[in-house]
Amino acid sequence: MQDADESGHAADDPLDAAAARLTAAIAKVERRMADLAGRISMAEADARAARGSDEDRSRLADQLDAARAREAELSAAAQDAGEALDQAMAELREALAARGGEAG
Repeated sequence: MQDADESGHAADDPLDAAAARLTAAIAKVERRMADLAGRISMAEADARAARGSDEDRSRLADQLDAARAREAELSAAAQDAGEALDQAMAELREALAARGGEAG
């Protein structure tokens, strides 16, 4: 006589054993799918972050280019101002020399 399990079926019933293996296999697949879904979500988040980083790098590169252009403009303006100051100082020296020559 066969012993009955909790469901009332014989413990040695091949159909019950196959159903139990199938249930275990399905549970294992579901766990793996849940794990895979989590990994996919993480990969998608990483991809979004990478796109954001690429956009940040692009924006920073544009800002750097603009800053370099402003630096070049300021450098040219400083050069012009320096030359104008040199010219003004030379004219002032000439004027002072001319005035000193009249007084002397």
